Amino acid sequence: MKKAAGIAVGVVVVVGALATVGAWYTGSQVEGVLQNAVANANQQFATSLVGADGRPMLHLELVSVDRQLFSSTAHLRLQMHSKEFLGDDQPAEFLFVDHIDHGPLPLSRLKSLKLMPVMVSNNVALEPSPSSAAWFAAAGNDSPFKAQLDVHYGGETSGTLDALPLKGDPATGGQSFSGLHSNLNVTANGEQYGLTGKMADLQLSLVNAQGVPVQFVVKDFTFNLGGKRGESGFYLGHNDATLGSLRVQMQGGLPFELQGMKTTSLAQEVGGALAGEMGYDVASTSLGGTPLGQWRMLFKFGQFDVQSSKSLYQLLQTKVMPQQRAAAAAGVPFRLQLDDADQQRMKTDLSRFLAAKPHMELQELTLKTANGEGRVNLSVDLAPAPLSSTTVAPAYGPSIVGAVDAKVVLSKAMLSDLGTTQARLQGATDPAAIARQGTDFSNMVSGLAVMMQLGKVDGDNVVSELHYAAGMVDFNGQRMTAAKFIGSVLGRVGAVGARPAP
Repeated sequence: MKKAAGIAVGVVVVVGALATVGAWYTGSQVEGVLQNAVANANQQFATSLVGADGRPMLHLELVSVDRQLFSSTAHLRLQMHSKEFLGDDQPAEFLFVDHIDHGPLPLSRLKSLKLMPVMVSNNVALEPSPSSAAWFAAAGNDSPFKAQLDVHYGGETSGTLDALPLKGDPATGGQSFSGLHSNLNVTANGEQYGLTGKMADLQLSLVNAQGVPVQFVVKDFTFNLGGKRGESGFYLGHNDATLGSLRVQMQGGLPFELQGMKTTSLAQEVGGALAGEMGYDVASTSLGGTPLGQWRMLFKFGQFDVQSSKSLYQLLQTKVMPQQRAAAAAGVPFRLQLDDADQQRMKTDLSRFLAAKPHMELQELTLKTANGEGRVNLSVDLAPAPLSSTTVAPAYGPSIVGAVDAKVVLSKAMLSDLGTTQARLQGATDPAAIARQGTDFSNMVSGLAVMMQLGKVDGDNVVSELHYAAGMVDFNGQRMTAAKFIGSVLGRVGAVGARPAP
């Protein structure tokens, strides 16, 4: 027994000694690791978050590091430069403190009975500053944001991110927030990540660009994000989110509400090309309490050349979008200005991009009402085209469009439902009058489609179909050149749109 006890004590002493050595070694590396992390973050900001003035909207700074044997304390400063979000040219400043417990057995993990060794355990919290004062007040003077992140010896990071509940009165311009809890996992060098989270409710009162107060109420939001970085630099994989309900109320207007929204997306690389899809399902929508129907949308794309897509995206982020924001801020027309090298780069990338014959498809856009359904399908195939010798960027025009297929199917019952909805929104209460307006609306749309030769009646549906290839358009059985289609058929569409509402 004594021998066994002696061995146990010896093991404890050895483990303690190794932990002390490990903590010292880890502590000696902390500042360098933090500096690298800050530099990487600023590099991402410089390429992905550029403001109208061409500067990154965010900048992170390591203010100080106080290193001890078993722990360190780091202070960081995050500055936001964004007139679009802040309303003026003065940057917002947010301060963070990171209490770092050194591995291999950080004290904060031992307290939670987490005995697996890790390199460091980070405990991050937002600190008070003039820019965060309102958040602290709404959070009862507690830090409104906290994170606990463990860095493992393989380089991966795991932990939790928490936004604390905020208390305010949305009716007086404040906000009410239930808090948000999320779990994060990131592999070494950020090659793969997973982020899941949920929020019970959020209520906000804002003022739109026209100065009109708008209230937002969001309930039961969850998300499951993640992916693995591909050759293109984009993250590939599935992303999903659900929303229990969203209510938007503009002062003086009817409240809009949706229930049961689900979104999904998928990105992948196949044979050196990007492909993906995005889907949206909404169980119900209403305006002023009057049901509008169920919505579904599914968009797909494919055959996007990886290298040219990546290069064009970088050019968009670093050159196009900053100029576009600057023009919008100055209230002047946007005119893209590129030097000779960027012009040639854009021409080369666009030519390579089009050579892959990209495909885009609105596979489904559906509105389903109580008694019927309307559906839109659209697919576009792009085609290789010769370079144009414009002074700023290549202008390909219609020659890049290889093929277009489109179909619209509107059931008469769905059109009638829309007519009755319009009647109710206008204040009608007599059932017979409401039903009559529904029938009249359905007959009007059907009659206009036939009269203007924009569609045809097929049984209980109004149908319109278009196919384009090799410069020729087949529109509801009428074959014509693309120029004639644009001049005549689209002219009729404009005439219909210019008619006064009934």
